[in-house]
Amino acid sequence: MAANLSDLSGGRLVLGVGVGWARQEFDALGVPFKERGRLTDEYLLAIRAAWQDDQDYRSGQIPIWVGGNSDAALRRAVRLGDAWHPLRFTPGWLTSAVDRLETAAADQRRPRPALMPRIALQLTASPVTGEDRLAGHGTIGQITDDLERLRLLGASTVVLDPFNGDPRETARPQAAWHALAAVADCWARQQSQNI
Repeated sequence: MAANLSDLSGGRLVLGVGVGWARQEFDALGVPFKERGRLTDEYLLAIRAAWQDDQDYRSGQIPIWVGGNSDAALRRAVRLGDAWHPLRFTPGWLTSAVDRLETAAADQRRPRPALMPRIALQLTASPVTGEDRLAGHGTIGQITDDLERLRLLGASTVVLDPFNGDPRETARPQAAWHALAAVADCWARQQSQNI
């Protein structure tokens, strides 16, 4: 399915993988919640093996971004992913997590996977303060500062996620589009001034 989607999208598919967190979903499927990490590893190994044998896949590899903020997710990203895809984090936490990612890569004698974080975009009129401020929450200046910190940590791609958890938001996407456009415009202006 992923290979077909990749073909249909002109090679733009990214396969995002995470072990999951909602125990009730595992219960509904009859899958042991405590086995989710091991099962995810098995499936990723099987997917990689199948793609390795597929001549079409080898000509246009689908990147696998491994999500999760735990140390197990970091190890999984090093072992089985092309990128680590953390989400919902404070800027300070990510700095130390990147150090742990480097350590996990060194321990496994593997290269560090790319850093491709997702930030929950929540644009505010006044600054958000406190050490628990999530990256992507705050004024446009705070958000572009977050993007610069991510760039300095090695992130070449950052997913800006304007969805705040209310399914009704999808019926009114204008605010999300406005926030995305405002951040993109401000970031582009800052980058052109740095050239």
